[in-house]
Amino acid sequence: MEAISNIEQTIPKVAKIVLRIVGAVNAALALLGAWCLADSSRFFLTGYAAEPSFPYFRLAFVVMMLINVTFLVILLVTAIRFIQVKICAVNSYSAAVLGLVVYDFTIRALWQAGCGIGTSIAAATGVGNMGVGPFVFCFLVAYLYPVASIVLLQVLRRCYSPQHTLASA
Repeated sequence: MEAISNIEQTIPKVAKIVLRIVGAVNAALALLGAWCLADSSRFFLTGYAAEPSFPYFRLAFVVMMLINVTFLVILLVTAIRFIQVKICAVNSYSAAVLGLVVYDFTIRALWQAGCGIGTSIAAATGVGNMGVGPFVFCFLVAYLYPVASIVLLQVLRRCYSPQHTLASA
């Protein structure tokens, strides 16, 4: 543990700034996502009227909302770790973004399901995924920021991870 804290002290100032900027952006996007998700939840709880052509909308919305909350918590925790200049959070962050991409493609594939399931999922996608929307569409191109930040952080981790730094010493 002492070796890790010594390594974090030897990280160059530029790398610390990059970690903190990514952490601050991720924290802001996670908080914005939480606000958007709360707003769509308010719609669901107060203004939603059951639509017969979307028989599983409620279930799809609740499941998507819970998955979004999970992703937002992970993004917020890793953002705090980045602000603290904890380079060890890079792999957790990368795994979360990979999980988010897999989740997104799974949702798209489920739109094709029959018996009202696909249409219910498609209808719920617009309001049920509001939590991760700001993170996914930051800079208006889907996954541009998440992928770019992963590449940048993985390069930093590779250069300044405890194993690499101790091996070169």
